[in-house]
Amino acid sequence: MRIIDRYIAVTLLKTTLLALFVLITLFAFLSLIDQLEEAGRGHYHVIQAIQYVLLTTPRLAYELIPIAAVIGSMATLGILSHNSELTVLRTSGVSKLRLGFSMCKGGVLLILLAAVIGELIAPYSEQTAQHLRSIALTEQITLKTKYGFWSRDGLSFINIRKILPGDQIEDIYIYEFDDDDQLRTSTYAKRAKYVDSQWLLEDIEQITIHEENVSKQQSKLAAWESLLNPDVINLVTIQPQYLTLWGLFNYISYLKQNEQNSQRYEQALWSKIINPFTIIVMIILAVPLVKSHTTTTAVGQRVFTGCLIGIVFHICNQVAGQLGVVYSINPAISAAVPTILMSVIVIWLFHKAA
Repeated sequence: MRIIDRYIAVTLLKTTLLALFVLITLFAFLSLIDQLEEAGRGHYHVIQAIQYVLLTTPRLAYELIPIAAVIGSMATLGILSHNSELTVLRTSGVSKLRLGFSMCKGGVLLILLAAVIGELIAPYSEQTAQHLRSIALTEQITLKTKYGFWSRDGLSFINIRKILPGDQIEDIYIYEFDDDDQLRTSTYAKRAKYVDSQWLLEDIEQITIHEENVSKQQSKLAAWESLLNPDVINLVTIQPQYLTLWGLFNYISYLKQNEQNSQRYEQALWSKIINPFTIIVMIILAVPLVKSHTTTTAVGQRVFTGCLIGIVFHICNQVAGQLGVVYSINPAISAAVPTILMSVIVIWLFHKAA
């Protein structure tokens, strides 16, 4: 059985990686077409668009691995069935459950691959891609960290701690320097709203540093004209699903300590935790679906079936996540429901095939 396990695992890995390569190529091409619409804006040209797409490829790979897994598993069993190898295995006494166990061994390698990409490569390449794109499009230095959004506007440096929907921000710090790089003004505003191409600051406290003394003044409302606008902020806002597990955990703790809504980040955290189980379930799904006694069904048809199942599951997974955020459903439940339902379907299929 060890020889059989190794043979099935290697075949599964090869077919899954081939499916993943095809999916990445397709989605990257579509992403490039979308990015080329921005070409010509600022310093963002074709080269920058290609660079952005290449840097976001690891993130694409991480998202597409479950879909590639079900395609690869369907193709693997399809190849075995087409070559009558699956018939030999079944008549030799290898049950479908044991066959599923052999497939799971190959799935472990895919889980390790997903972990390496999702934790070590994708988060950093995604942040680099977003950072370079924002600079090329806006000609401003911008950065999103766990302590808020940072941007440079001329001789001023801006730190925004909270970004809210509807072009609103809270806890704004503006540090203005002179030509000699000396801090001259420090301004804090409790909140601001973008109206008529400018920001309206509220509850302002400003400290001005003079040559001989320091003055302080307060005001309720003031207009702030800046090159910084909501579009710039949105360009560098890193989506929670692109952070590492440790990064998500730390950021959720930070948001809770500051009494901010952490629902989206908790949803992303649980999605990452459940992802390995999703890969295993998607792989096992192929076992009861592929009939061992037929060699007439084309492998291409099985690949199409796997692709269809993977895409439907991916859509359902995304919808469940969005519904969880919108209706404040427990993140662990909303993230796990699609995988649990798929597991129930797999168990039912095994029971039906028995």
